Amino acid sequence: MILDKNSQQPLYAQLMRVIKDNIQNGQYKAGDQIPTETELSDTYGVSRITVRKTIEELCAQGFLVKRQGKGTFVEMPKIYRKIEQDNNISFSESCRANGRNPSSHVLSCSFTDAQDWQKDFFHMGDSQSLYHIQRILSADGLPIIYEHIYFPIDTFPEFQAQKLENGSMYRLIKEEYHVQESEKGRSVIEVRLASQTTAEYLRMNVGEPVMILTSYINDHKENPLYISYEIIAGFRYSLSI
Repeated sequence: MILDKNSQQPLYAQLMRVIKDNIQNGQYKAGDQIPTETELSDTYGVSRITVRKTIEELCAQGFLVKRQGKGTFVEMPKIYRKIEQDNNISFSESCRANGRNPSSHVLSCSFTDAQDWQKDFFHMGDSQSLYHIQRILSADGLPIIYEHIYFPIDTFPEFQAQKLENGSMYRLIKEEYHVQESEKGRSVIEVRLASQTTAEYLRMNVGEPVMILTSYINDHKENPLYISYEIIAGFRYSLSI
């Protein structure tokens, strides 16, 4: 197969798409070694520089991994996470269950005007604001989820967002505020295309599909607690509903 050199899409991006398709359709399975740079160059009629850039980008995105002295291999399977009423598991739990090491990094903490869908859940008035936390959840250092957390300002007085750095929201509110999350919950899933910001944070290409998981969390008395809005790199993650 020869790539289209007259296309407006760069050759390395075309080759990335071909290799991704081969991974996703099972031609290259997890743990398989892909062809060498020379073999890919000959097969697709591109320079080794183009092949090298393609492989580096796919490694950064989590599709491939280089092993010194051995070659380039297809990365581990997707992380599997169960999202079911009365039986949800957290991102950290799903990582550990899949043999991966979870981590999180807080990007920002700010106040924001509540949107209508948020006001409905929190039973808020028009003039109220929300506390907004943005963070990246990673597995083995690879970004998986770009998360937004929202809650009314008076829900958790003097909230210390820095404690979410490599920490759990569930554990923080339980230990600091003695609030227990309900075992029940409501989640909504949809599919969108990655924006420039999302692509940069999740190390993926603009326009690639992402899953949006919006979870409405109540306390043990079934009062509104917070909203978690997760933008998920779908090719790295699998949800069971």
